[in-house]
Amino acid sequence: MSSYKDFISLEVTGIEEALTKVGPAFVENIKASFTDARTLQEIGTTLMASATKTIDAGGRPAPYKPLAASTIARRSKEGKGSTKPLVHLGTMRQSLDYEVQGGTLYLTSVDYLKYHQFTENRTKARFPARPVWGVQEEDQAEIKDAIVAGIKRNL
Repeated sequence: MSSYKDFISLEVTGIEEALTKVGPAFVENIKASFTDARTLQEIGTTLMASATKTIDAGGRPAPYKPLAASTIARRSKEGKGSTKPLVHLGTMRQSLDYEVQGGTLYLTSVDYLKYHQFTENRTKARFPARPVWGVQEEDQAEIKDAIVAGIKRNL
């Protein structure tokens, strides 16, 4: 089974002024916390759990578009799988993972997740985009806590 691998980019805002008030050594320590393996692992765990919740909820923050009637009919005829989007056999959900390499957090899954994840350049897609990876509002506090803990470890 081929796999899909992408990285997450987090934009941290509001720290520029604080950085100007600390010395250069502190700035380097703070920057190091954003590539710290433990910090990235904590963020990866949060995002993986969030992606699982997104699939289980049928899309977050907005629900996924329902499956086509023809897809539901085919699955019913086969007598297997779910009629919920992205839950047919559970392969995608079970494949959600992450890895940390060289100061970068990579989100991984089965190769075909990429066709669901992105909304742009979908001219050939026969189904609507159903994004799985993302930072939900409820994830922000956990990610912030992981970053703060990483900063404290690096000071």
